[in-house]
Amino acid sequence: MAGPGRAAKLATYALLVTDVVVIHYPSQRAANWELLRRAARALGVRLITWEPHRVQLSISDSSVEARYDGRAVNPEILLHRTVSPFQGLITPAIRHWSTAGTVVLNDIEASFRARDKLLTTLALRDASVPVVPTIAIDEPDEETLADIDQGDLVLKPAHGVRGEGIEAFANAKAMAYAWGLYGTRSRRRASPGYHIVREHYLAQPLVNGGGTDLRAFVVDGSCVALMRRRARPGEFRANLELGASAEPLPLHHPATVTAVAALRACGLDYGGVDLIEDEQGTIRVLEVDAWAGFAGITAATGVDVAQTILSLALHRASGAHR
Repeated sequence: MAGPGRAAKLATYALLVTDVVVIHYPSQRAANWELLRRAARALGVRLITWEPHRVQLSISDSSVEARYDGRAVNPEILLHRTVSPFQGLITPAIRHWSTAGTVVLNDIEASFRARDKLLTTLALRDASVPVVPTIAIDEPDEETLADIDQGDLVLKPAHGVRGEGIEAFANAKAMAYAWGLYGTRSRRRASPGYHIVREHYLAQPLVNGGGTDLRAFVVDGSCVALMRRRARPGEFRANLELGASAEPLPLHHPATVTAVAALRACGLDYGGVDLIEDEQGTIRVLEVDAWAGFAGITAATGVDVAQTILSLALHRASGAHR
């Protein structure tokens, strides 16, 4: 949370910039929205909701206009949250606003790249941030997975969130057998139309048997909150939405350094980082999420992550006025 001197500066920023547009659906992950609203009240800022499907682009030989409900608009500060199904529309719209001078936290293209676990793993590896050994595949088979087949494995969809779609297997043979047995290929559904994207998957060793991981939240190059998550009995996924418990960890924990490096590698202003400690004590990154929820880590640590995010936005906007 901001100290006294920082708070005084933020009061000045709020006099200059009072409206922050958030592109999202308030009903999705509503606890995060409520924390943002509470932080906005504390900072004297007004939050304005724009729903993603109501954004439009008007393009002609002479101009490009980003619109909301048919009206040309240029917000001063913009945050984006629950926009992942709208990549084709939201990306060029936010890119246009950013070019026109809107302060946007989290580059929209970097945010979508981070949602893809394969692209994230490559970016982390290129930046020398430790990752879990990974095989990216369309369909698993024993031969393909031989390099990481040293016991329990997990298979996760590249764009999955909150632990959804992740499965564990005793070995590569069991994974390949289950894939064939349940006819996963035939169960892949796509809506009618011209734009059909096929999901890809990541296979990884189940480090330390699963059930425990770390979640960090990084804002503006600093880790502001860190917690350890423990899965409920019988579950290997340590997601709070699946009943995991959480405990705060001090910010001098070595995982904070890795989390900051991960956000930097992904080109993000703020976001959540899931990490795990392997058998040798190395902290490795599992995932990076530009749209990570912060209600759980706020409850576990007491850190007002929402206020930290809004404070960064106001600080950036104040710099744009100079």
